[in-house]
Amino acid sequence: FEFPLPSRAYTRQAHCCCCLSAMVGRSDLTTPLAHEEEKHRSARTPLGLSAAALLPLVFASGLLMGSVVSVAVVMGVSAQRPDAPPTALAAAALAAVEPYPPVSPPTEVPAEYMAAKPLDNACLIKNLVIPDGPQTFDACDFVVRSTDEVWNLRGDVDAAIEKYFHEDYLNAGSWGKRAIGKKALREGVLAEMRAFPDIQIHITDCVCKGNDNDGYKCAMPDVLDGTNLGPSAYGPATGRYARWTGMVESLIQKNAATGQWQYIAEWGVHDEWALIQQLGLDFNRVPHPATNDEPLHDCSPLVQIGADPVIDKFDLNRLNEHEDAKSKALSGH
Repeated sequence: FEFPLPSRAYTRQAHCCCCLSAMVGRSDLTTPLAHEEEKHRSARTPLGLSAAALLPLVFASGLLMGSVVSVAVVMGVSAQRPDAPPTALAAAALAAVEPYPPVSPPTEVPAEYMAAKPLDNACLIKNLVIPDGPQTFDACDFVVRSTDEVWNLRGDVDAAIEKYFHEDYLNAGSWGKRAIGKKALREGVLAEMRAFPDIQIHITDCVCKGNDNDGYKCAMPDVLDGTNLGPSAYGPATGRYARWTGMVESLIQKNAATGQWQYIAEWGVHDEWALIQQLGLDFNRVPHPATNDEPLHDCSPLVQIGADPVIDKFDLNRLNEHEDAKSKALSGH
């Protein structure tokens, strides 16, 4: 379950320049004309301008004040109650934001790129080898059917979660987020269903590698769509339809106690930027970490079938911390 990027509302303003003519009085006049001039001078504004000369200034000031009010209204909309959905004015302001101008690609490889530190991922290859073993389990069939039963068929969601997910299931998402356990999974699923009651996950492909003894790792690209009719992890309901893409890698193994194949862990990344932009929300108000804490898994795959441990050490540590917390809770400490 993913997060949102900044969408600030700016308004494009028209600028008008007006030329003001200065009225210069002569102070060396001592004739009756000088007394008339003095009368007119006393009727001028503190700036020394006659009413006629002041009209262009008033007009320009009105334009400026209108611009200020427009900006204030837009900023006020973005500062509305946290539980209030974006108004039509806010949506219009967001839609009116002018995109950055396009930049032409360089004609040759940039020197700055060539000067940067290189990276060789070849160390990963030896850890991607799948050990021999029986392959009678149809892992892609499991992925497709379990996804439909949890998300798409509108059946017994709780029963599907209980059947297809391990008790200590690990769910990894964007920004380095981690959630462990069926309780956290169920809360996330129900919250997403409340936010998008008509949500559907369209599976676009599936590939799995592994064996019946050690388990399978699977990759599943998908396209999600739905209408935001309830509060989400990103903000209040907006009533807007959205479509966003993503990819999920899964570790599937047979539960030794029950004989049921289950998800042990999943690493999912979805296009939250596209989702939040379509919802018309301001990323600055969306709860999210200040930085992306996902570690660099150089040379170490997320899942290494046949290895001990099978999961990358970063996530293994999160699971161990979860187990320690469970043990302390059970012992009363």
